Amino acid sequence: MEGLLNNEISASGGLIGLREPVDTNKFRQVMRKLAGSVTVITTENGGQLYGFTATAVCSVCAEPPTLLIVVNRSARTHPHIWRKGAFAVNVLADNQKDVAEHFASKGDCQFSAVAYSRMESGVPVIQGAAAYIECEVEQTYDVGTHTIFIGRIVETGAEEDTPLIYYDARYARASSL
Repeated sequence: MEGLLNNEISASGGLIGLREPVDTNKFRQVMRKLAGSVTVITTENGGQLYGFTATAVCSVCAEPPTLLIVVNRSARTHPHIWRKGAFAVNVLADNQKDVAEHFASKGDCQFSAVAYSRMESGVPVIQGAAAYIECEVEQTYDVGTHTIFIGRIVETGAEEDTPLIYYDARYARASSL
């Protein structure tokens, strides 16, 4: 493991001499260069629907089909994903910038202006999305200010639409790729 952050590995397998993390503003600047599909994470709790715009979504493995989402614990949707134990990842189509902005806002009644259907679990799926992935929470990990939710995929769907992309703090169309 030579060269791993220029640190030595102790006999117990842990790193010796961990370096300080990079400045938060530098981190944000660099992360803007990481293009990602725009998603809306949705859930239901006690009959109420919740959602927020996110790009922190990643496949984990295909066997079993699993993905992860990363949610700030201060986000209003966080406790509802926690309580429900289920969520959907709605991969927005490149014509759904308005939906991304709508769910990124702090307004109430988020689903009053958005067409959706409900899965058997009650979790909403946004109509017109390029794809959706419904998950049941299998594991959670707290890291800093966020929770990583590992979801076992229980249902999926996809359309022919291309996804909306977020890059350098702007929305972009993937159709030019």
